[in-house]
Amino acid sequence: MADVWCADTQLKDIELVCFDKDGTLLTLAMYIPVMEKRAELLLEKYHLKDENKNDILELMGLNPETHEIISGGPIHIERIEIINRTREYLRKLSINSTVEEIAEIFDEVDSLVDFTQNVETIGGVNRVLQEFKKAKVKTLLVTHDGTDPAQKQLMSAGLFHQFDLVLGLDINSPYHAKPAPDMLQYACKILTVDVTKSIVIGDDDRDMLMGKNAGALCCIGVLTGRSEEKDLKNADVIVNSVADIKIS
Repeated sequence: MADVWCADTQLKDIELVCFDKDGTLLTLAMYIPVMEKRAELLLEKYHLKDENKNDILELMGLNPETHEIISGGPIHIERIEIINRTREYLRKLSINSTVEEIAEIFDEVDSLVDFTQNVETIGGVNRVLQEFKKAKVKTLLVTHDGTDPAQKQLMSAGLFHQFDLVLGLDINSPYHAKPAPDMLQYACKILTVDVTKSIVIGDDDRDMLMGKNAGALCCIGVLTGRSEEKDLKNADVIVNSVADIKIS
């Protein structure tokens, strides 16, 4: 365990730190080729027209004209929800696909895209993770992305070995998405940690609410992702980035 300093706040005897992934540890840049490849494979499999590609890209959170991520767009929602929205879009075109079928396409994309070419780690993240490891504080990653792609992204960023546990949101996950407390509570049972000795770090108020609902000691908001300070209403402390967190 260790003491954690965040701004002027000292958090004593921390045993577990729970991180969000996108916008907290990694930038969103890696998703641009992922969304483009998903649209490409969907068009091929279901014999869609070229104009449908723009709809699919927007549905996933990419501006089809600028090829930039749509600010505040659907890229921030759960992977399974994007899959469900894709299925509903296909149904409007009289195509009866299944969640499992679309999930397989998404999984295929994850195996085809070279994340090492696109993953960008937010400054200071690796140092902070190393300090937590050195202090023997357990580290957890909780994401609305799937578990397998999350692990691949962390491996590409050279961060995977820094984590004791990685939890994603999969089709058959035994827990609900944030802001439900499930993912943190589930992890605490696996890692045998008292949730009141944990802290949560994320860029979204859903991260903060998950921590609050689970009974975490402190919820720390960062400004490197989707949220401005005014959006992190349930954060106990707000810092610019993970790099501002100190361990002693």
